[in-house]
Amino acid sequence: MTDSWEDAPVPNAVPVLPVSDLGAAVAWYERVGFSVRTRYEANGYAILGYQGTELHLNVAHGMPGATETWSGCYLRVADVDEVHARWMAAGAREVGGLVDQPWGIREFATEDLDGNLWRVGSPVVAAEPETSPADGSAGTTDQWWHGIVSSGTCAGCGLRAGEPPVGQLAGLIRDAAHRFGTVLADADDDAVRTRPAPEVWSALEYGAHVRDTLGVFTERIVRTRQEDEPELGWWDHEAAIAEGFTNELEAALVVDDLGEHAARLAAVLDSLPADAWERAGTRRGTERFTIELMARFTLHEVVHHLGDAERSLSAP
Repeated sequence: MTDSWEDAPVPNAVPVLPVSDLGAAVAWYERVGFSVRTRYEANGYAILGYQGTELHLNVAHGMPGATETWSGCYLRVADVDEVHARWMAAGAREVGGLVDQPWGIREFATEDLDGNLWRVGSPVVAAEPETSPADGSAGTTDQWWHGIVSSGTCAGCGLRAGEPPVGQLAGLIRDAAHRFGTVLADADDDAVRTRPAPEVWSALEYGAHVRDTLGVFTERIVRTRQEDEPELGWWDHEAAIAEGFTNELEAALVVDDLGEHAARLAAVLDSLPADAWERAGTRRGTERFTIELMARFTLHEVVHHLGDAERSLSAP
């Protein structure tokens, strides 16, 4: 099965995965829908394509086959249910079941013959609101943000992020980040870097993600206060952790960053006039988020992932 090398789109980054047997690996990837673009038998190298994504396979000499590796990829697709059904029917092993994650991605996890982890996902499709907003707008804001972060209870952490008055959000975020930093600072250096399972982050990775979240949402809130309906863009938090060599960071630096980022966001929130909380930005042209909603989301991220970090540290 081949497709055109010349017609393939130019990717921004290309994963190169180690394999023990090039023929067997290519056959597995073809079975789940990849196509061969070119293959160099003498070098033990193959280039594959999948829905505009490019993948390289490289024979790693000395690999015994069917082993565990620390290599992996995250594949974003348009319809994860369709891909999950096709890959499972083709014999892929389900490492993590198809599930709606609390950060708005529906995903599953599998691995190839050499233990390379694949996580495959697409954004959760927001249901149409039961009633239109009073202003007659389309009402396309992501349902999860409103249902869990703004007005509901998170089943994962129990937080009702929609309840505190806006004037308390800065202090709550700062306090939660301090508790997170204390957990990381008190943890054993090896334990803080240990993943309980290949698809579950370490406590240090959760801490770095929360650090990044605080930074990203500080920038978004500042832009939304200063600009009219800014396009906020898409932040690939999975890639930020995967490409940041997070488990090699010094835990003390992440602890310091958590405190500094939380203090910076708290200062921004404390400086907001009463009429600024309803200023809004958009994402991908359809989702609309007010400053209040972004602040409540950030509080939820800190509290929710603090629990995740504690579970990672207590895992056997």
